[in-house]
Amino acid sequence: MKKLLPVVVVVVVLVALFAVRIAQSKEKAAIAKADTGKEVVMAVKTALVAEKDLPQVLQITGSVRATNEVQVLPKMPGRVTSVRVDVGSVVKAGDVLAVVEAIDMSLRVKLAEAQLQGAKAGLEQAKVQQAQVHRGLQRATALKDKGALSLTDFEQAELGSKLADVGILGAEAQVALADANLAIAQKAFDDTRITTPVAGVITKKNTNIGAMANPMMPAFAVQDQSALKLEGSVPAGYVATLKVGAVVTVLVDELPGRSFPGTVSRVAPSLDADTRRGAIEVSLAPAPDLLPYMFGRAQISFGNTADVVVVPSSAVLSVGGQPSVYVVKHDKATLVHPKLGAKHLDDVVVEAGLVAGDAVVISGDAGLADGASVSVQGT
Repeated sequence: MKKLLPVVVVVVVLVALFAVRIAQSKEKAAIAKADTGKEVVMAVKTALVAEKDLPQVLQITGSVRATNEVQVLPKMPGRVTSVRVDVGSVVKAGDVLAVVEAIDMSLRVKLAEAQLQGAKAGLEQAKVQQAQVHRGLQRATALKDKGALSLTDFEQAELGSKLADVGILGAEAQVALADANLAIAQKAFDDTRITTPVAGVITKKNTNIGAMANPMMPAFAVQDQSALKLEGSVPAGYVATLKVGAVVTVLVDELPGRSFPGTVSRVAPSLDADTRRGAIEVSLAPAPDLLPYMFGRAQISFGNTADVVVVPSSAVLSVGGQPSVYVVKHDKATLVHPKLGAKHLDDVVVEAGLVAGDAVVISGDAGLADGASVSVQGT
């Protein structure tokens, strides 16, 4: 019994300690449960959905383009023997940009020129013969009238005159044929010169001396930058409203802080079958640093629209890929998915889902959930 007493004491002490730990755990659990039951109130700032008079503005997006831009293709295949321009060179219409090897074409021109000279000489010879035969016919006619020439001899002289006339026609045809052959040879020779059909600036050079010219591959690109245009499209509802000559303001992303005046120069008479939008073209005057293929936006004003319901853009967020706002009512935040329209400055047009006077969260929405309790700190 004396040996069992210490063991019993140890067991009793351990049981007591275990009971104390269980009691402490239950107390902590109760405190945690009580804390969990408390509702978290988030501090937010709100603003009111309002009605405003807004300018009716149509924005057109598109690329700035040169009014005239061409890809210059060689007309004749062959090895390039000379390149006379580089990227950035300013050229006039008809200027030679490069030359393709033209020895064969040059010889063909000389041959055609010689053939033309021979044909012209043949024509002159035929004219001399015609004049001689005509004089002979005149003498034969005088002799016939005097009865000094037989009918057979006269008919022979008359036939010779007609054959001389036909000979003139044949000689003239030979001259025309030789002249045409020379023109063809000269055209082939001229086609060994790669020329630009428009004035402008060389923006691309795809050939070099020694390269093979290919009539299917552009050798140069030329842009006429003396006038620029913005190409875009508008919804179908605006096609009838827009008029040629309307003044617009163009903004360019690559040139922030600057605006460029423009004029509507063309409105498509029909819509695109796939997009149901109408093409529009805005003419722009040349301006420093304004270059083709910059991304531009044209703004066209149509006056003001009264009493438009707008929501501050700072209240709009994306939830599940949809434009959303939190509306505060009775200290509760309700997630709403309104139908929104165009953005104007710091406001977004409301088409449905919100009314003027609704208080919407503009700050403190991080971690905010639908139905959460909120405390409005200011408006």
